Amino acid sequence: MSLAELAEIGSFMSGVAILASLIFLYFQLRQINHQAKQAERNQQSAIRQGRATRTVGIVLAGTNPSLADAFVKGTFGDEDISLTQLSQFSAVCRAIIINSEDTFYQHRDGLLDEAAFAGFVAGMKGTMRYPGFRAQWKSARKNHGNEFVQFMDKLIAETPVAPRIDILARWGASVAAEKAKAVASRG
Repeated sequence: MSLAELAEIGSFMSGVAILASLIFLYFQLRQINHQAKQAERNQQSAIRQGRATRTVGIVLAGTNPSLADAFVKGTFGDEDISLTQLSQFSAVCRAIIINSEDTFYQHRDGLLDEAAFAGFVAGMKGTMRYPGFRAQWKSARKNHGNEFVQFMDKLIAETPVAPRIDILARWGASVAAEKAKAVASRG
């Protein structure tokens, strides 16, 4: 075997080795891409879980009877609210606002998808329909970043103040309607 033939065999083997390396690299890159996508899904899940945990904590705190009374009085801006009740209502509003600010910045940074953010915006518009929340926001807005302040101010501008409603009467009417549907479906 001549030196030229050995060189050709060596060149061929080198080409095969490079091709094998490229194939191996391709599969490694696919695996890394899959792992990165899974890590992103895990991060999104952790963010959603954190938001849900905070929100549930705020909601469950409202089951305390004295806080529930303070919350109703504060929400509607009742004039007979006590200083203690106002303090309780202010604390809940602060928790809601801080949770909202975190949600806003998570969305801005691409960590919260559009569907979750749309749900958040709808919920905040519902909250900002009440005069007590609007008053608390006006007091708290100086403590927050400009982007978030602009976002919240826009929500308030787009959301009319809701008239006081009788929550118990509305709930009772809704329950009566559901019971009537149940009776009609059996009949």
